[in-house]
Amino acid sequence: MSWLSARSGSGPSGARRGARAPRLGVEALEDRSVPTVFYYGGNLLPHVEAQAVFLGNEWASSPYAAQTATLNSFLGDLTGGAYMDALTRAGYGVGRGTATAGAVDSLAITLGSTITDASIRSRLQADITAGLLQAPDANRLYVVYVEPNVAVNLGAGQGTTQQGILGYHGAFAGADAAGNAATIRYAVVAYPGGLAHNSSLGTAAIDQLTAVASHELAEAVTDPDVNYSRLGWYDPWRGEIGDITENNPAAYVRLDGYLVQEVADRNDQLLSIATTATPAASVATTTTLTASPVRYDRYGRPIVTLTITVNPASGAVAPDGTVELVYNGTVLGKATLQVVNGVATASFNVLFFALGDYTFTADYLGSGPFQPSASNPVTVHI
Repeated sequence: MSWLSARSGSGPSGARRGARAPRLGVEALEDRSVPTVFYYGGNLLPHVEAQAVFLGNEWASSPYAAQTATLNSFLGDLTGGAYMDALTRAGYGVGRGTATAGAVDSLAITLGSTITDASIRSRLQADITAGLLQAPDANRLYVVYVEPNVAVNLGAGQGTTQQGILGYHGAFAGADAAGNAATIRYAVVAYPGGLAHNSSLGTAAIDQLTAVASHELAEAVTDPDVNYSRLGWYDPWRGEIGDITENNPAAYVRLDGYLVQEVADRNDQLLSIATTATPAASVATTTTLTASPVRYDRYGRPIVTLTITVNPASGAVAPDGTVELVYNGTVLGKATLQVVNGVATASFNVLFFALGDYTFTADYLGSGPFQPSASNPVTVHI
């Protein structure tokens, strides 16, 4: 591949962190006849907070200092406009975010040398501890631009930026400036060519930096914990949503003057970017949760189908986007709404392993012009 975004080759792995799950089994019943990018239940960055990290003292010299200003402006445009709107329309459960002014880490790196991903992680942690970077949180993404003439070795036999890798993203267990445990999510973009002989798209350097960053940011918001915890949105055959379209020449487009890569929709098709403004969420919605009668599997275990229905307060267009089934404060599962005969629904089969009363709710996360909403509680007696 010409781009590598660090990803698992073994399918979904890891476990959701947080409250212990009840003795329930849950299976989303959405239509799988067409989509090929599946949601595996992992974290998302719903409103990304991006910050550039310019790694190396060359960024403070001419002409690279001017490029840092361009890249800062680019991240603001990317996170706060049409690029993120396209991901929202695709039903990935993420929306517009923000970008904070980047910081230069004036590390002295030998030109022509190769640094490791482990050293980048260590430097990120040091910069967070020192207060140079914004604090890590559930939406934070550090976009690391490595200075010119320096290659990166990903480690574990994954290759280097001299071997066709233009950028990648990942996550690791770290801490905030106060020493509190935090998950640190980051993307790395290598500078093309130079003394390090890094791989190149064949474009101008600044165009490669923006195109690769768009690829990695799209993947990082939809699958931030790849190779660290549970997968988010992922095609088990073709990888993350940027990997799917990386070799498609039609994927490279200009957005507000910057070169970006269009990624894939949930059907593995090129997700076009609409440059017209998307209106703010203005249509109220009502989310309803209903439960089927109890039935039993062949082992005599009780099963109930819980169906979530989302209706708009006005207009004839059914809402799209993502819903969550919640039990006792724990999200049991997420699903994408399916529209049948003009009605948007998602269903889950819930398998019960103990007698008692179980109260569920559902949340609609909102999408495009449709506002989020929460359902009524529903109690199932087993």
